[in-house]
Amino acid sequence: ILSRFDRVVKQTREYIEAYGLGEAANGLYDFIWGDFCDWYIELVKSRLWQDNNSPTRQVAQQTLAYVLEGTLKLLHPFMPHITEEIWQTLTQVNGDRVLALQSYPEVAENLINPELEQNFELLFGIIRTIRNLRVEAGIKPSAPATIILQTESDTEKEVIKSTQTYIQNLIKIEQLKITQTLTEDPGQVIAGVFGTVQILIPLTGIVDVRALRSKLEKNLAKVEGEIKSLTGRLNNPGFVNKAPAEVIQGAKDSLAEAQKQAEILRDRLLRLE
Repeated sequence: ILSRFDRVVKQTREYIEAYGLGEAANGLYDFIWGDFCDWYIELVKSRLWQDNNSPTRQVAQQTLAYVLEGTLKLLHPFMPHITEEIWQTLTQVNGDRVLALQSYPEVAENLINPELEQNFELLFGIIRTIRNLRVEAGIKPSAPATIILQTESDTEKEVIKSTQTYIQNLIKIEQLKITQTLTEDPGQVIAGVFGTVQILIPLTGIVDVRALRSKLEKNLAKVEGEIKSLTGRLNNPGFVNKAPAEVIQGAKDSLAEAQKQAEILRDRLLRLE
């Protein structure tokens, strides 16, 4: 989070100096909602639940406070009243100082770590994929599931191993298996991919596979109907010769998307055989 924070400090200062106020505001919005709220706060919750004297809890608290205060300073020119109110509450200065007169954050270049950020992007992508697969398979949030992460990349395997605690904390998992090759048949699974990491969730015992297959077949039939309709339009000379170029391109894009969806659904049905 310190790497992402200093990156957004650098970005915000550059945009403001170039009078790109809209771009600066958008960058702050993405950082606050995406990096800080969606991910960092969620990742450190388990540390904040620890004993008051826990060093890891104290580090998490101080880091949260540091990043929040810095973010309020960055955001102050855009939202002066609410940031002032939150800053006064956070710092407990009792009106002796005001946020408007604090120094604007400076970039700590040494804290920007692209490799570390990339590692966490892998973690975030894996967590998102697992969540999406659970929803698609109808696995209840309370149901503990086994997750298999398979990758032939030594680098990705090490990243996953070093961050597996976060995966287990954010998703209810009965067992997390990290492997380079599948040495045994996992049975009926629902599968997804992020990067070169294959994510498998065995379904036996936690999902009605027959109902899931029926749902996927209905979705596939619907998508195949869309493909047939779009293909017919694009093969119709009357449509191609008369429709505006943007409409034709829109139909082509929709067809490509539908074909990709059909490919994914067929692959998932195949894995349920």
